[in-house]
Amino acid sequence: MEGTQFKTCLSPKVHYLITKVGVDRVDRGLPCITTDGCINWNQACSCLPESLVSDDYDYFVSCVAALSPVFLEAEELMSSNQDIWIKHKTYLQWMPEAHLQMVEDALKFLKSSNESLHILGLQLMSSVLERALGDVYEDVSSIQCPSLLKDILSSGEITHLFGRQVVQLLRVLIGPPTSLNLRNVVWHGFPTVGEIPRRYGCFLYLTLPSLGKILMERDTHLKAHRQLVKFTINPELTSNVPVLRNNTHLVKEFVRKTHSFHGRQLLIQSSLELMAENQYSYATVLLLPQLEHVLRLVFCGVNGCSERVLTAESSTLYTTLDEIFDKYLPDGNVNKLPGTLGENLMDLLFDILVYPDGPRVRDKVSHGEAHMQNFPESLAWLVLVAMLLLVQKCSSITDHDKEEWLKRLTFFELQYSSVYHPISIIKQKIIEVGNIVATFPDDVQHDKTLTQRDRCSTFRLCEEDKQVFDEVQEVTKDIVLSICQSWDKHHTAEEINQGLFQVFCDGRTLLQGLMEENLSTLYRFHAKQEDLDINRTGGQEAEIASLLSRILRELQTVIQQVLVSLRTRQEQLIGRQLRSRQRENLIRLIRSCPLLHHCSHSVLLFCSWKLYTLSQYTGMRIIRFLKLFLQFVENMRTLTSPEKNKWTESIHLYREFIPKIRDILTVILGNIVSH
Repeated sequence: MEGTQFKTCLSPKVHYLITKVGVDRVDRGLPCITTDGCINWNQACSCLPESLVSDDYDYFVSCVAALSPVFLEAEELMSSNQDIWIKHKTYLQWMPEAHLQMVEDALKFLKSSNESLHILGLQLMSSVLERALGDVYEDVSSIQCPSLLKDILSSGEITHLFGRQVVQLLRVLIGPPTSLNLRNVVWHGFPTVGEIPRRYGCFLYLTLPSLGKILMERDTHLKAHRQLVKFTINPELTSNVPVLRNNTHLVKEFVRKTHSFHGRQLLIQSSLELMAENQYSYATVLLLPQLEHVLRLVFCGVNGCSERVLTAESSTLYTTLDEIFDKYLPDGNVNKLPGTLGENLMDLLFDILVYPDGPRVRDKVSHGEAHMQNFPESLAWLVLVAMLLLVQKCSSITDHDKEEWLKRLTFFELQYSSVYHPISIIKQKIIEVGNIVATFPDDVQHDKTLTQRDRCSTFRLCEEDKQVFDEVQEVTKDIVLSICQSWDKHHTAEEINQGLFQVFCDGRTLLQGLMEENLSTLYRFHAKQEDLDINRTGGQEAEIASLLSRILRELQTVIQQVLVSLRTRQEQLIGRQLRSRQRENLIRLIRSCPLLHHCSHSVLLFCSWKLYTLSQYTGMRIIRFLKLFLQFVENMRTLTSPEKNKWTESIHLYREFIPKIRDILTVILGNIVSH
């Protein structure tokens, strides 16, 4: 399908306010910019109308018209050859140090002859200003900053510190939808190149040192800034992303030829040029609003609401990513976007933009929360790939017409499955914990007599320990049989018993085999809030997944504690640093390791089974059982902690608990298994 075509995505009132009202007046009053390149707040604020302050559109029209000469004055200052950055650095100390480079670069972008970079400069400054004002709010109030910029600006703390008129002037720039609303307009991808006059960006830039000057004059120093987020990317997210670095000329041609978005060719191509210059953070900043714009075009096209492509008026809301990605439309009908894009591409978009454990790159970058130095190159390329896949989906290009690089992108999409959905994270955690468990044989370097053992040989149990192991093994066989009968997997009970429950067997291959099948994750735990109620299936699935995650985290802690104790005590043994009682404790630890290894695989198998039967066995009975299971691993964590070192007690706890697993599974599954 082709996207809905519009000459402009600024609604009539917004278009008029931005492109006409703020640039029409050329008459000049007294200068509003001081010799040090800062705003003369008193003079600038005196331009504002004396009428009662409100959020009405007409009020902001009069404000923007009155400030039009001031905006022009700011632009002329930027166009001069003055090195205003040198003058301003002193006044920018109120900002996080990591953001200073962004401000300097934003200034360069505003001075560039490339109009696409003017939008980029405006994006950077609005996000930096929002973050800086939030830091000031928290520093002054000692309470958490509001999440919305409009609430920060309307707060008593900011008004008291900077003054009512200064705040009102800021609201003209970055206030409600009836104002210029520059931050939301650019970050949500509504304007194309040339639609936002450069003078607004120039004036917004000047607010940064000018606000800093107010703080300096009032001897107000911020005690601390909120910590910026550094992106850490799960390798699974980007490991198979096609390399496009050598194909950027083909990508540019593809962008030029496709018509599924309105007027964004120059912006996307400028983003590609930034990528070629290794400026990955800025390339991503410029690209993200265009991604949202194209998504909005497709969303409005397939759902028959083409009027919602435009910016919001005072009586309506923006069509933002929250609505675009919702399973349902505001009227209750099903959103047709997922059916158009396909589950795999939706999974990719949710991983990048939505899931709490993912990078949520748009949210963090647009609100100034991100540390933009050392921005992951792989994440920048992934955002570009998502954009290109989206454009390709909406174009008329057939499979036959696709060039090789585009075929690679399509193959990547077909193979993609979510990385950051809670279900996917549980799968990864099962593999991760299984890999840690596999180190047991190498870490048990001594036998029960504290004699160095040959790690290539089989670990031999004494008769007493073998008896206990066999007793547990018999119960485990019943559990494995129940699980195999209720889980459509291509593994027999014998294969699972051999692969997971022999003394110190390496279970990695079998666990990876169990996790191979992809699970559908789209809108699992991401539907209407009432669907997530604990008494409904969706809510029960979310609760079960949360319990599985907690069980696995506790299990990982148990194993790591055991292995640390093993390594530490054996090193002390070799160094002859153990007292008699410590030697006895080490012997108990070594003797307990085969069953602790067995216990770990039991928990991993159970979590694997429950994950893949998430929608089959729900209800409060299974939730109560999982809470009991969680309590078991929490108790194991306590017993194996460095403070306790209760190895015999931990094995006793496992021997008591595993028959409960069998018996409760028997009831839940309705199977009759031999006891």
